[in-house]
Amino acid sequence: MKKIIIGKKDGGTYAEICPDYGGMLTRFVWNGKEIIGCDERTLPLSTLLAGGCPILFPFASRTKGDVYEIDGKQYSMPFHGLVKQSAFGVKEAGENSVTLYITNHEASFKDHYPYAFRLEVTYSLEGDRLLFQTKIFNESHRRMPHYFGWHHYFHVSEKQKARLSIPMGKCLDYTDGRDGEPIAVPQAMDLSRWMDWVLYDKTSNEILFENEADGYRMRMKLDDAFQAVVVCTCFDGRVTIEPWLGIPDAIHRGEYVEWMEPGEWREYGVEVCISSLC
Repeated sequence: MKKIIIGKKDGGTYAEICPDYGGMLTRFVWNGKEIIGCDERTLPLSTLLAGGCPILFPFASRTKGDVYEIDGKQYSMPFHGLVKQSAFGVKEAGENSVTLYITNHEASFKDHYPYAFRLEVTYSLEGDRLLFQTKIFNESHRRMPHYFGWHHYFHVSEKQKARLSIPMGKCLDYTDGRDGEPIAVPQAMDLSRWMDWVLYDKTSNEILFENEADGYRMRMKLDDAFQAVVVCTCFDGRVTIEPWLGIPDAIHRGEYVEWMEPGEWREYGVEVCISSLC
C-alpha cells in the first residue's frame, strides 16, 4: 500500500495519506497520540467504513433515490459521491505537505457527473495544525454544481467523557434509518448515545471537541462556505465530525449548492488544531 508521510514520525507528530484509496488521509498522530485512525484491512472494501478522512465529492450524503437531473437528463450518484474509492495522482509532495489530484477523464465518472473537473487536495502539517485545503476547477463549458464534504473520524476511547460544541441552529436526524427528521439542537450532546445528525444554520466557523479520556482538545476552523457539520457516533471508538458545504439532497432542495461558471475555480479550507487537555 502506497503511503505518503508528512511531518516526522520520530517527532511523534505526523500524518499518513494513501493516494490510491480515495486520496484520503488515513492517520494523524499528534505527540504520539492517534487523533485520526484507520483500519487498513477495510480500505479495499470501503474507505468510508475504514476510518481516516474520506473525501466526499461532488455531493456529500445521498440524493433522493440516488439520482438527480441536469438539463432534462437523469444521472445516478453513489452515496457520498464518486472519488472516495478512486486513485489520486500526486502533484507535489514535501516534508510537511502533499497535493493530490483527480479529474473526470474516466468514463465511469462522466456517467454519473457530466462535467470536466479537476479536484486538488492539499494536506499540510504546521506544528499542531493540520490543514485540509481543496481546489475545485470547472473545466467544462457549462455551470457545474457541487457540495463537497470531508468525513473526519476522531479517535475516542470513552465517548461519555467527550464534549462537543457546534455552533448550529438547526438539526436533521438520520439516526436508525430516520429520513432527516428536524429536531432541536441540544445544549449539550451526549456522544455516548447513537446519533447521526446533520447540523446547519451556523453562527460561527469554529467547532470545539474536548476528549477527556484521550487527553486532547480539537478546534476545527471552517471557511465560510461550509454550511453544515455532521456528527455520527455509530462507530466503536470513533466519532465523526464532518464539515460539508451543503446538506443531504441539496441538489433537489435547491439550496446549499455551489454553482461554478465555466473556467471558474473555488478553494475551501478546514483547519484542525490540537492541544493538550489538562
